[in-house]
Amino acid sequence: MTFMASLPILGWMRTNRHQYFLDLALRCAHQGTCLRRNFGAIIVDEYNTIVSTGYTGAPRKQRDCTEIRKCWRQEHHIPSGSNYERCRSVHAEMNALIQAGKQARGCTLYLAGYDAETEDLTRIWPCFLCSKMLVNSGVAKIVMRTGETEYIEKDPEDLYRMRSAEALGGDEGGD
Repeated sequence: MTFMASLPILGWMRTNRHQYFLDLALRCAHQGTCLRRNFGAIIVDEYNTIVSTGYTGAPRKQRDCTEIRKCWRQEHHIPSGSNYERCRSVHAEMNALIQAGKQARGCTLYLAGYDAETEDLTRIWPCFLCSKMLVNSGVAKIVMRTGETEYIEKDPEDLYRMRSAEALGGDEGGD
């Protein structure tokens, strides 16, 4: 019997493309240095080649929350989803976009995360700032893990409109 013929007997099955990249994104999330939630992002081109990766962490050569063993946002009871400017970490999406640069245009961004305390998977949506960056980068699609094998696909412009309505109270008007 060949190796490949033995795979189904051992219970190994090839996963679909989205599940594969979401699994890799979750692995990247485990490199994160946030004490609350860690995320991983993978940017993949039209040929399913990884362009860049990113995870939640402090800027280069700066101390992170795992090193100082505390989270300022946690200590000051800052609710999730607010006051991101008071966080040491750069979001996984941002780190992946910075690494990809112009190569992000037309790509798919895969995003997965978990709660650092419980290690439960999180249902995640990029924040308002990340949604703006995703639109400007030209990313074509975002695939976000919502469970072990579940995910949601989102157009960056639709995500931006959703996050804009939340952040600005539905004010679509210009400056």
